[in-house]
Amino acid sequence: MATFGKQVSANGPGSAKPAFGKKAAPSPMGRAAPAAREQLSPQALAFLQAERSRVPEPAARPGAVQKHSSASPAYAASSGAAVSGFGGKPVWGRRVIALLIDSLIVGVPIFFFFGLGIFGAVAAAPDDATALLAVITFSAILGIASIAYSVSMEASKKQATFGKLAVGAVVTDLQGGKPSLGAIIMRNSVGRFCSNLIPFYIGYFIGLFRADRRCIHDLIAGTMVRQRVKEGAPASYGEVFA
Repeated sequence: MATFGKQVSANGPGSAKPAFGKKAAPSPMGRAAPAAREQLSPQALAFLQAERSRVPEPAARPGAVQKHSSASPAYAASSGAAVSGFGGKPVWGRRVIALLIDSLIVGVPIFFFFGLGIFGAVAAAPDDATALLAVITFSAILGIASIAYSVSMEASKKQATFGKLAVGAVVTDLQGGKPSLGAIIMRNSVGRFCSNLIPFYIGYFIGLFRADRRCIHDLIAGTMVRQRVKEGAPASYGEVFA
């Protein structure tokens, strides 16, 4: 007997119902067929597991600027800069105190090791040209020592000289990360020279009137001096000099 378009039932031909053109019901949602799982490679299974474990970041408010901390992986991935664990607000007043401390740290040993002999030669110089040469020599030694001291300290993990450590300040790039070695060298060589060249210390005082507290040498090197606050921790120093 012809049964085209009909499904033969176990109760007999008369109980068969047409099944032509019908589709099989899909499997329950979220339940994969055993055969399909067996066909997946280990790499595909690992990818699916990683996708399921991802937690989406909360959406930013409309019109808000998304910010990443200097220690966050998002900042490191987007900027490619070295990550810093510090990042407080920009400071200026405590930089003045740090400069005085660092000047004593570098200047006192240089004076005793070189200055006494040089200024003794100035006193005994037969003419002004010899005395001027001695003063230039002392200034060059002091300048080289200051550059070497500042670069070695600010390029280290501390990102600060002993004077800045004492007042709770740290040198960063514009995003709050660790500056490159080239930026630190530029800051303490060409930048400092330009800041000192401008009369009446205007190269330093300009930072007092800027919101980012950047002086001339910071503008040249692309650096900032911030309050030294550990990421996620409250400030340990007062804001009186900020």
